Amino acid sequence: MRAARFYGPDVGIRIEEVPYPVAGPGEVVVKVAACGICASDVHFLEGMPIPGGLPITLGHEPAGIVETVGAGCEWNPGDRVAVHLGQGCGTCRVCVSGHPNCCPQLIAPGLHIDGAFAEAIRVPAGALVRVPEGVSLIAAAVATDCVATPYHALVCRAGVRVGERVVVIGCGGLGGQAVSLAHVLGAAQVVAVDVSVVALERAVRSGATDAIRTTPNEDPAGEIRQVTGGGADVVLECVGRPETVASGVRALLPGGRLVVIGVGMMPPAIDVPQAIFALHELTVLGSFGSHRKDFEEIFRLEATRVVDIESSISHRLPLDDVVEGLEMLRTKKGDPQRIVIVG
Repeated sequence: MRAARFYGPDVGIRIEEVPYPVAGPGEVVVKVAACGICASDVHFLEGMPIPGGLPITLGHEPAGIVETVGAGCEWNPGDRVAVHLGQGCGTCRVCVSGHPNCCPQLIAPGLHIDGAFAEAIRVPAGALVRVPEGVSLIAAAVATDCVATPYHALVCRAGVRVGERVVVIGCGGLGGQAVSLAHVLGAAQVVAVDVSVVALERAVRSGATDAIRTTPNEDPAGEIRQVTGGGADVVLECVGRPETVASGVRALLPGGRLVVIGVGMMPPAIDVPQAIFALHELTVLGSFGSHRKDFEEIFRLEATRVVDIESSISHRLPLDDVVEGLEMLRTKKGDPQRIVIVG
């Protein structure tokens, strides 16, 4: 079969013929129908380390049809499934304490094992989530990370409450979905912050009540505090830059929570005095991926048309154009919102 193999930033990606995957005990082979392109894939191309080593097939947002099933699996050929971003061991202290997405033994396609920029993918059976009728496989693919991740950040990490004021810094793929979800979850005010006019226009159509255009060298915290009447209850940082993390902290109302979703390799430059953290009871949280129940709730919202995932897909490309798609996301050429590789 064909697969997009990544050999490191110096070599890049090659579309190659590789052996078709075979399901072992506890494993399932899924024929890939769609796989989203994520900013994390771009970070890997720019040199961010990949846990699984090189070469590897990238792609961690897949959905498709079960093709073959290994021993001990309850799935059947023909089942419509999506692949959860991470499969924890289920028994370690991290998993049993409610953080299976952070398990030290995490197995994630495109990070630890070969991913879904390919015609088929082999994954642990426990990583599969059934896609209900009424949810397309292309929407399910985007949901695996792009939608489930901000949902997890808002609900499980920030504990967002009805009537709160939510700010989203960075309104690309994840951030755009975060805006829509914050609106669905009952935020009284949703403020979108981005450098792109197009991204802000999309955010307003998705439910943002306010839009702030900034620049890479500008701190939007003051304008955020002004627009929100003193500060935000919740800020989601979806960029992955030290400067935007710092802006998020400075934009908080006393008692506010900053949730960092953006992935970056530089230490966050938070320069708020420790006394302010204590006196204002500020909270800074990390958030990665999602839990299975988050995923299932996203599917319910999509099936009942509370959210419209497919409307966020700006580009659909064949597997042979995966390099073009990654470059499009890196340079923002064509103002991409979500790019999906379709089978």
